[in-house]
Amino acid sequence: MNLLITMENQLQKAKELRQSHKFEEAVSLYEEMHNDEAIVFNNWDVWSYVHCLKKSGQLDKSIQISEKYIEEYPNFENLKNNLVWALFDKYIRQFNPDLINDIEKGLGRIFALNEQQIVNEENEIPCPFTIGVFKVLKHYKKPNFNSFKIRHWIDKIDPEKLSKQEQTIDQDGVERKLASDYEKYYSFLISLLYSEGSFEKCIESADFALNTISNLHYNNSSWFKRRMALSYFELGNYEKAEEILKPLDKGANEKWFIEYELSQIYFEQEDYKKALEFALKAGKNFGEDLMKVNLYTHLARIFFKQNKLEYSKAHAELVIAIKQANGSRLDTKQEKLVTFFKLNKDVVINLRDQKRKVENIWNDILFEDQEKLVGRITKILPNGKSGFISADNNRESYFFSFQSVHGNKRHVEEGKRVSFYLKEGFDKKRNEKKMNATEIRIV
Repeated sequence: MNLLITMENQLQKAKELRQSHKFEEAVSLYEEMHNDEAIVFNNWDVWSYVHCLKKSGQLDKSIQISEKYIEEYPNFENLKNNLVWALFDKYIRQFNPDLINDIEKGLGRIFALNEQQIVNEENEIPCPFTIGVFKVLKHYKKPNFNSFKIRHWIDKIDPEKLSKQEQTIDQDGVERKLASDYEKYYSFLISLLYSEGSFEKCIESADFALNTISNLHYNNSSWFKRRMALSYFELGNYEKAEEILKPLDKGANEKWFIEYELSQIYFEQEDYKKALEFALKAGKNFGEDLMKVNLYTHLARIFFKQNKLEYSKAHAELVIAIKQANGSRLDTKQEKLVTFFKLNKDVVINLRDQKRKVENIWNDILFEDQEKLVGRITKILPNGKSGFISADNNRESYFFSFQSVHGNKRHVEEGKRVSFYLKEGFDKKRNEKKMNATEIRIV
């Protein structure tokens, strides 16, 4: 009788310590009792013990003891939930890519215990499995899109159980809206379907997302349409691909790949003039050379088709220079160019000089019918990255970006005389095309 009273007193004390958030003290008491064979824990005692272990950061032990008792109390939700969140804290919360195999095992165990929970306006409790899956999907998206792994995990997600509410974070005092899990799911799915070559399903999913998700984030509206267009392109429907892509090409610097894709469409239609027009636009727009190496290969092929072999060779040499600078291997198309022009890819080509040579070719083509203008920088905008130039001949004012200035950007000041050409741009505020200054040089 005295033993029973003592046990009850000890359990009550441990419970009170837990309720007071004195988890480490509670753990010491629970461990002492748990190691005593004369003391038998009921389901609530077990839960209280493993809960304190989890709260005190002893995740491995919390998981170990939870797993020991889960078979004895399979329908006790508190114990199951504690195990789920202990696994979450160990593997998902502080996501370590180096432990991806363990993370996936832990995530699989979470799914076996709790599956995917519905998250909506009536139930806003986050689903640990869903959070984990999206972290794993993000891991396998970059640097190389792992279709096999992404397919494995995305198949375990029911999109109708995902939250459709956009997420909100505070970023330096500014509220920022993020995509809902529902939108993120379709972003992964559409990319996956395209990478798998399931082009009809890709079109269907992208069209569904565009018509279902009212407020898309991360420029997903353009990305989904782009995937649709590329899928139509792969299916041989070039007209439909062009119809979707052309409205997306508004001259923004980050859209060079859309211009490249339009060029590919015209190339397949053997319209090499238009293919060159859009490829040159893409070449002039901002983007890293290694990312654009396939564009430069494409330009070499266009010039080859136009029988401009010196131009083609210059672009083939640029591709080699980029690959050399990044320690990358040439692909099949690039190897064919090397063979045709009898280039020695082991001879180092100066990337900077070759890029300048190719850009001179572009300018000769792009501005052959245009007079070089001269004017004055009249205003530098507060962002320090752009401004306006007033032309001498017509007093028109043209927007320019510092990216379009050749030479030392520190010399770009109000009042400086410059020479420049014009290119088509896009005014986002007015939602209309306009002419901007480009190829700017201080004179």
